Amino acid sequence: MATLREKLDKFINHPVVDGVVMVLITVSVVLTIAEFTRDTHPHDALWIANEILTVVFIVELSIRYYVARSKRRFFSQYWIDIISVLPMMRSLRVLRILRLLRIFRMGLILNRRLSNVSAIFRGAAGEYMIILMIIVITIIFGAVGMKMTEGKDGNAQFETLEKSAWWAVMSIVAGEPIGGEPTTTGGRVFTLLVMFSGLTVFAMFTGTVSAVMVGRLRNLNLRDMDIEELRNHVILCGWNASAPRILRELTTDHNIARRGVVVVAEMDELPNLHNMDIKLSSVFFVSGDYTQMDTLRRCNVPNADVAILLADRCRERSDQDRDARTVLAAITIERMNPEIFTSVELKNRENGAFLKLMGVEEIVVAEEYAGHLIAMATRHRGIIPMIDELLTSNTGNEFFKVPLPERLVSKPVRDLVHILREDYNATLVGLEHPEADANGKRIQVNPPMDQFLKAGTLVIVIAEKAPALD
Repeated sequence: MATLREKLDKFINHPVVDGVVMVLITVSVVLTIAEFTRDTHPHDALWIANEILTVVFIVELSIRYYVARSKRRFFSQYWIDIISVLPMMRSLRVLRILRLLRIFRMGLILNRRLSNVSAIFRGAAGEYMIILMIIVITIIFGAVGMKMTEGKDGNAQFETLEKSAWWAVMSIVAGEPIGGEPTTTGGRVFTLLVMFSGLTVFAMFTGTVSAVMVGRLRNLNLRDMDIEELRNHVILCGWNASAPRILRELTTDHNIARRGVVVVAEMDELPNLHNMDIKLSSVFFVSGDYTQMDTLRRCNVPNADVAILLADRCRERSDQDRDARTVLAAITIERMNPEIFTSVELKNRENGAFLKLMGVEEIVVAEEYAGHLIAMATRHRGIIPMIDELLTSNTGNEFFKVPLPERLVSKPVRDLVHILREDYNATLVGLEHPEADANGKRIQVNPPMDQFLKAGTLVIVIAEKAPALD
């Protein structure tokens, strides 16, 4: 059941599914408007099509309810869609207009996928999208409402949907009814709604209430709520010059990008990352001190899969203080989630002697590796371009670690080398054994050809893409 839930979670939150939902919402809105422009009856083509779409939306909402970790948040997020598919809303013709509220859902989906658009629009994408959705929903509600109330009452100025829509547009712009006067109580109600919406929208644009409304919209941090829903995500603690490169490499990996990367640092907001080929829709940000347990809870550490702790440079501190904070945060993270994979960057390797005992898997001392690379480049000239290619996932070859298939267990290494080269154009670099040797090492680089392979071994290769040995 856990596997089924995970698969359904991946499916229902996939970008393609979001795109399909937006298309279906558009079709549903068009069909709903068409229903009000003509008399539809059960078994009519429009009626049947709308009922089919309603069933699809019920199935979609049922799946989202099933995979939702917080049922309370599910109802707070999808209550409009739930109302629009209730049986009583489908049976009462006048209440079917509530289906048009799905446009707001489409706006939220678009807003979530706007991270790759131009920087000019991205800066205030949430505000622009909400204002646009208010205008669209007001025009549609006004047009359909006036057609239902005034048009059926014999008011010639609203006899067609086109006239009603034009009246709604002009009334929004002018802030008063233009092109027709309502004569019924329902028509007056819709007129007031259109006028009020128009005043609100243009107050946002003119700045009369921008300090209140737009400011609140900008501070409406939906991402904080999304972090609660993340599972098996990556947490990046701290910030320095290598952080953007790490984010680029992580978000290039489709599996990591789908799970999400949470950055936590003592900054008000992330630096400008728009021109660094980073998939920003997969990056979440938490402002705070990552050595504090409350901040780590906001990052959803208990459900994370990987934690990366950088030598933080957000504040002026000595190297010793940076390492002390890193060690403290690593110990706290390991206690909150013993199963997490933790990678730590230190300025001095001696400061990490205690971390291995606490379960930290990887300790990286960047300055040591920089020294090794410079010395290697001096002794073997021209080798750096090859290392550059292997250390980046954007182009060319890179390192991959894949499980050894059962068919190669107890076979010699030469068989594995032959299969990798002939079938996958890959080169064997080393093996990671399930158990450590007498020296405490599990990684074996360049194993001998006549060595026999063991079950549970991981194969480390260089290739353009991960070989599917299974």
